[in-house]
Order: sequence, then C-alpha cells, then structure tokens
Amino acid sequence: MQQNKNKTTPAIDVSILIRAKNEDKHIGQTLSVLFSQTYMKFEVLIVDSGSTDRTLEIAREYPVKIYEIKPEDFTYGYSLNYGFERAEGDFVVNLSAHALPSSNDWLSTLIDNFNDDRVAAVMSNNLPNPDCNPFDRRGLLKKYAIPKQQISGGPPYIFANYSSAVRKSVWEKVHYSETLSYAEDHDWALRVEALGYKIIYEPDAKTYHSHNETLKQIYRRSYMEASARKILKFQKYTLLNILYDLLAGSFYDMLYVLFKRDNLKWFLFAPLRRIAINYARLQASIAVNMDEVKKGADNS
Repeated sequence: MQQNKNKTTPAIDVSILIRAKNEDKHIGQTLSVLFSQTYMKFEVLIVDSGSTDRTLEIAREYPVKIYEIKPEDFTYGYSLNYGFERAEGDFVVNLSAHALPSSNDWLSTLIDNFNDDRVAAVMSNNLPNPDCNPFDRRGLLKKYAIPKQQISGGPPYIFANYSSAVRKSVWEKVHYSETLSYAEDHDWALRVEALGYKIIYEPDAKTYHSHNETLKQIYRRSYMEASARKILKFQKYTLLNILYDLLAGSFYDMLYVLFKRDNLKWFLFAPLRRIAINYARLQASIAVNMDEVKKGADNS
C-alpha cells in the first residue's frame, strides 16, 4: 500500500473507495471534486487492478491510499471487499473512477441519510455525461427521474455501486459476492433487504456517469450482466424475447434518433448496438445453461 500524506484530514468517519484500472482520463477530475467537498471527514482509498497508464501517477498527487491487486484476481465483489476491509470509516462510499459528483455537497447529502439506523445503503442519482450516446441518455434520465424513496435491490435493478454509500457494520454481516461477473450490487442489496434493512435513493446526490462504448465493449458488458442476472434468476432470456428486443428495440432506437434529430451516426449505430447486446445475452444464456447441466451431472 502506498499513501500520499501531502494533506492532513480531520477524524475519519467516511471512507471513499474507488476501483480503478486505466482511468487517467477521469481520475484527476474525480479526485479534485472529492477534495472540494464541504464534508471533509473522509479518506480516499484506491484499489487499482493493473493500470498501465498514468492513473496511479495522477492519484499520487492527492492525499489518497493506493492498493494494488493483480488483474487476474479482479472481480467487482473482490475489489470491494478488499477495500472495505481496509476502510477506517463507519460508512464506505463506492465510487467508480469515472463517476463525477456534480457538486461539493454530494457527500454530505449521501451521508445525511444514515440518521436512520435501519438504512444500510444510499444510492446516488445517475446523470448522463454531456457526450453520452442518445440511448443510454434516454434510459438514465427515465430510470432515475423518481423522488427520494426506499428502493429495492432486485427488479428494476436500480441499486448500483457506481456511486453509493454503505454502512460498514452491515457489510460486515453481508459481504459482496466475489464470484459474480456482474450485478454484485443487486445481489448484495437483496440479501441486505432480507435482513430488514432499507436502501434509499437520494436524487439530490447527483453523479455524472455513463459510457460511450465500442461494440466490443458493449458485448462484453452485456455478456457479464446477462450471465449474472441469469445465475441470480433476476431475468430469464429466451430466444423469443431476445429476438423481440433485437428487432423492436432497433426499430424504436432508430425512430428515436430521427425524432430527436440526433447525429446520423447514432441511427446507423442503433441496430449494431442491439445486435451486440442480444448476441451477448444469447451466448451468456447458453453458457450458463451448459454450466448448470454440467453441475447437475457432476452432482448426480
């Protein structure tokens, strides 16, 4: 572990945990906003899983603790548990390296919700970045346009760790799954809710977070997400609903681009994006089914 001690901080009651790999385009801006917060009783921990760019060089310019794990050991759940074990705060804020809090009272707005002892976690509002593609922008603005409320970890899968605060004493009872390729946050939230805890959505704690991914990246993310959701029985993918989403979804997206008079490139990208998503879902579903059959055979 490496620590930069350029700045002393007050007594710590919040740990901000950032998972990073090759985030030199974003990490500096994210850390700059963090160290401009009105709520200053925090530490920042960075769990890096093999950056080869300037991520760590930039991070060392700030008073942060840096931990490095092997890329082959990385899962979302493992890196979170690794960071939680080393966090000093009573509350741990999970923040993606490319998630940018929108104001200097973001942290205080999150933490204020823990006045209720039954609150296990608080979820930020998710705003699309200015350059976000029209499809993700549409989805994010619709999904998070809801008032402050208690939310569920399961369908509609709103709880996520890109920007959330967790009561550490609850994590000590329920760790994140280290075997899931994705959706470790959904799984954790459901298990915590089963113990009678509450999860709060805080719309006033706003964070800019979205992805403009290549088709390869879209396929990879969709494959991991579909695998995890199928394993957790959150969602069942059939050939019929895959084909429906591919055809109807492509048609809807293309019309949406025309209606919004958006860049023509998104009109052409729309069906390719849906092909990548649904081919990934099909492949993931087949792989999980085969694995379940294999496990059944091994146990018989």
